[in-house]
Amino acid sequence: MRSKPAAPARIIVTLVTLSCLIVTLSLSKGDNATALAADAPVPSLLVATPTFLVYAEGDHRNAAVAGGGATGYRILGTIADGSVVVSYDDGAFGAVETVSPSLQSRKIKTFARGTAIFRGNEGFLALESGSQLVRRYDARGSLVGAPTAALGVSEALGVGDSIITLGSGRLRVWDRNGRLQRDVLMDGNSLVPLPDDRFAVNDVRDGEVRAYTTALEQTATLRYVGLPARAIATAPDGTLAVLAGNPGCTLPNAEIDVFTDLHAQPVARIHDNVTSTTALAVGPDFVYAVNAPCRSGEEGSIAVFTRTGAQYGIMHSLGTPTSLLPFTAKR
Repeated sequence: MRSKPAAPARIIVTLVTLSCLIVTLSLSKGDNATALAADAPVPSLLVATPTFLVYAEGDHRNAAVAGGGATGYRILGTIADGSVVVSYDDGAFGAVETVSPSLQSRKIKTFARGTAIFRGNEGFLALESGSQLVRRYDARGSLVGAPTAALGVSEALGVGDSIITLGSGRLRVWDRNGRLQRDVLMDGNSLVPLPDDRFAVNDVRDGEVRAYTTALEQTATLRYVGLPARAIATAPDGTLAVLAGNPGCTLPNAEIDVFTDLHAQPVARIHDNVTSTTALAVGPDFVYAVNAPCRSGEEGSIAVFTRTGAQYGIMHSLGTPTSLLPFTAKR
């Protein structure tokens, strides 16, 4: 969909004060890219970089910043109305906002700078650096339940009525009243949601990607030997992508495995354009891999694949992406 010249003030995300930059560049396809029909879906993403947000739809870019001092943009997840929850730092404060499908933003809440913000279903989680309390908020910024004294948290995720945390060598589940319900020993990363109030986590120490219920009942296990799992991402339908191996700018040895059934073999194993990969995303039609720049002065890129693993193209002119989410604007 081609943007009209007069559209920026209307469709660009408004974050505190709008300062918009439009960049239009091409989606370059590799030699082995799969040709899609003219009416096939177009890759569309909301992308965060350290210094701006950008909505990328095919070869069009709509970017926005929250002000000259805003940094550390981060995309957390979606809520029921289709809006995306984002966070960023601005001066002495951190802010959380939603970006609607019409690319309009609404501020939810501000915090002292240094507060860590995590994904929560229908809202978000906030970890205060001083008190080390985790608080849960809904999409309006109202407090949900009681604070959780979860010391040493490195990652957190809201699942159903529970809060899941990783840190200090443990995977823990807390109820809405801040009480610890269950925990297991684990050195892990990449907490991601799954359907039916489940979640997946990468157990770095044991080399396994596991799916759990909030009762910590293990429902699936993917074991990685030789090529360690690095990061994971999921789609709302439960499709799971796993970045495994050793990505890097020199002699990378990495792959992305795509699972539609966690009890079966992957439906795709992707090796092309999986180099200095730092982040993943899975949408209804595509799998996305963020590749960091390998030389000073370069920007990062996003490799796009079909869900069956066919290479579709490379998205450029996105700055240095740090997080991303499949997202289609409605104008």
